Amino acid sequence: MSARITPFDYEGQPVRFNAEGWLHATEIAERFGKLPNEWLRLPDTVAYLEAMERTCGKIPYVKTSRARADRGGGTWLHPKLAVAFARWLSPDFAVWCDLKIDALLRGDGKPWASARREAAIGYRGMCNALAFHHEARGKTPQRHHFINEARLINEVITGAFAGRDRDLLSAAELEIVTLVELRDTALMGTDMTYAERKASLLQYMLGLQGKRLAGGKAA
Repeated sequence: MSARITPFDYEGQPVRFNAEGWLHATEIAERFGKLPNEWLRLPDTVAYLEAMERTCGKIPYVKTSRARADRGGGTWLHPKLAVAFARWLSPDFAVWCDLKIDALLRGDGKPWASARREAAIGYRGMCNALAFHHEARGKTPQRHHFINEARLINEVITGAFAGRDRDLLSAAELEIVTLVELRDTALMGTDMTYAERKASLLQYMLGLQGKRLAGGKAA
């Protein structure tokens, strides 16, 4: 799928749609112990698809991609099929899915775009601070310094010193990334060492998690 993918959270698990409301069926069906092809082969589904084509025209309602799963690979369903498919998985999930698709088609997904921009700005600010941090010590910042700093942010948040595809993060996850980046930028200004910054960021992240569990707003 070429359109930007927007992740939402359903009972603690990400559910991915693209900007046009298509549902990543392979990913969500797996969590219910099912496969999209099982639903697509059902007589009722075949009849429904035929009715859709008679009413709305013969357009692709099912798309597949051979890309890696984390890059959008798998089976995607048109929003006109997504809710019927979700109903087969779970009535509660079908209602949730209907609301999310409606929000996407109305353009209510803008908060994600804003969160993504803020995270990008936070990253640039952190990189600028890191470059200044090295230059002030007579060193030339290298590409791996910026990569490792981004991985440090990810390690503080997820526990894994590795890259993350930010286009697959939810708005709430992006907000956390931005807050930790801003804190890291501020800590560099205090002349802390890498180890000191990491310890401080871990403590900061614990505070953010505590606020989220208590229902408070991260600040």
